Amino acid sequence: PRQDGQPNYLEVWVEKDALSGVLKRVTSKYHVPIMVNRGYSSVSAMYDAFMRFNINGFRENKPIQVLYLGDFDPSGLDMIRDIRARVNEFALGYYTDPEFYDFQFDVTPIALTKEQIEAYSPPPNPAKITDPRSKDFIKKHGTTSWEVDALKPEVLDNLLEQAITSRIDIEL
Repeated sequence: PRQDGQPNYLEVWVEKDALSGVLKRVTSKYHVPIMVNRGYSSVSAMYDAFMRFNINGFRENKPIQVLYLGDFDPSGLDMIRDIRARVNEFALGYYTDPEFYDFQFDVTPIALTKEQIEAYSPPPNPAKITDPRSKDFIKKHGTTSWEVDALKPEVLDNLLEQAITSRIDIEL
């Protein structure tokens, strides 16, 4: 496994299954696991992810980093918060040692960001008003949303490869 000995444990999480085939070209090259959420992850999927983090990072005090690709819309942005909160919830229930709570876990959105929207001009969509998170989204970002799969596959490949290679020791 190419992540053995790396300073961080990485995983790539994507909101949409349709992108997994595109992203696997990069993730397989670096042996980085990819998890498809298909929206919000189920409890069992989140528990399985927590157990992977536990085995591959937490026990070794190695930082865990999830590189996230999702829509720039009310749910897509909220999924970042949800992932963080649910992993922390599993950790609180699993560990009794207070020193454990210094674990390093982060979810980094690598696509779709406001900067990428400005740089690549993907086609806009109206924000889903029926989404319970739309009120806060509209206050912060307006009534327009964008889908991550509107970016060209080459752009997604480059964004993902840069995100991975900046977080690993290539020589190792």
